Amino acid sequence: MRRRVVITDSVKPQDKRERIVPENQKLRDQAQKYVDSGMPYQMAMSVVHGRMDLNEALERLARRDRVNALIERHELSRALATQVAIGHADLDQILFRRRLKAHRVDFRERTCLEPEADITFARIGGDHTRATVGEVTMYSVMLQPPKGEAEEVHKLQLKYGYVPASWKKIRKLVKNVKKTDENTPAERPQDRYTCSDKRLFGYIDKERLVVTTLIDGDVLKGVVTWFSRYEYGLRMKGDVEVTVFRHALQELTLG
Repeated sequence: MRRRVVITDSVKPQDKRERIVPENQKLRDQAQKYVDSGMPYQMAMSVVHGRMDLNEALERLARRDRVNALIERHELSRALATQVAIGHADLDQILFRRRLKAHRVDFRERTCLEPEADITFARIGGDHTRATVGEVTMYSVMLQPPKGEAEEVHKLQLKYGYVPASWKKIRKLVKNVKKTDENTPAERPQDRYTCSDKRLFGYIDKERLVVTTLIDGDVLKGVVTWFSRYEYGLRMKGDVEVTVFRHALQELTLG
């Protein structure tokens, strides 16, 4: 008796296994999609395996981009840029302090008391003296007027200086409102009116109009343009430039 052979379309077990995509391959494929979109591989694997939420991963990527942008645009360190990106540091304050530091470096030693400079000095009490600056020491300066003998003047007697050609404009711009009987700056710096570098630079940075009141009552209005250890520049109406000695300050307020 012959045996009947039945031909079927059955597939060998090993062939079925080949047709089924392994679960871990699916995860790798999904991770690769994240990688192709810019996500780091290790982060992508953490997401597909459920160790990290996708939204958290996207937030981290966005923060990384913000950090890189801050580094490139403002030349911050990565640590500082990261603090800004997560809200633990204020970018405006960081940039303000940087500009303040640069200003101090550039103008720290600036002064109108340059030897051989032709300057008109306003003295505390009202006199204006045109002179050529001579020898400058820690506490005094030699002033040589156009005529007559040189005079040694203590720096505390000077309140501001300007180019002689501005004399007529200065007479119109400077007012006097006597608020105090004090006509001499205190010898000790700690006893004088203080205006910090940070405050002065804040006026410069925002170009704020300020009112400078000196100890003998003179009032000057203008915009602070620079400051050094002992002086600051004031641009008054008509672009009149005045150098104010900080020791002569009675008050400095917004105009």
